[in-house]
Amino acid sequence: MFGGKYKGGLAPLCARKIKNLREKRQLTQKQLAELSGISESALRSYELGDRKPKKEVLEHIAKALRVRPEYLSTPEFGPKMEFFYALLENDELMGYTITEIDGRPAIVAGGMTAGITFSGFLRGWNEMKQKLDAKEITRGEYEDWKQTYDSGHWVNTPDGKSPWTRK
Repeated sequence: MFGGKYKGGLAPLCARKIKNLREKRQLTQKQLAELSGISESALRSYELGDRKPKKEVLEHIAKALRVRPEYLSTPEFGPKMEFFYALLENDELMGYTITEIDGRPAIVAGGMTAGITFSGFLRGWNEMKQKLDAKEITRGEYEDWKQTYDSGHWVNTPDGKSPWTRK
C-alpha cells in the first residue's frame, strides 16, 4: 500500500494521515502541494514516508488539509507500554495527578500550558463520544473533531474563525 523505506512497506503514521486526508478531501498530490506551498515531489516523499516534513511545512500541509498540525505529528504507539512510558515521561511536565474515582485509578487535573487542562480535554472528548453514541453527530463529524481538537485558546484570526477548519 505504501512505499518508502519502512519495514513491510508501512509508512509512518504522519505519512498515512497526510495521504488519507488528501484523499478524503478529494485532492490530488499536485493540488495539495500547491495549497501547501511545496513541490509535488516533496509531498510525494512525505506520503511515502521517505522524508519527514519540517515543522513549518507540516503546519502548511495541516492548514491545507484543515486539521491541526499536532494531529499529523501525533506519535504512533505500538505496544501499550510505549503509551504508558509516554505518560510516565511527561507526568511532571503536564502535571498529571493520579487519584481514584469509583475505586478505579484515574488521571486528573493535569495542568498544561495556555490554560489547557487534561481534565478539560477529557470532558470535551467524553461530550463528543456521548454525542456520537446518541447519534447527535455522525462518525465523520466525530473524526473531524478529533483531527481539529483545540481548547479554543489558539484561534487568533481577524474573523475569529479557525485557520485550520475555517469555522
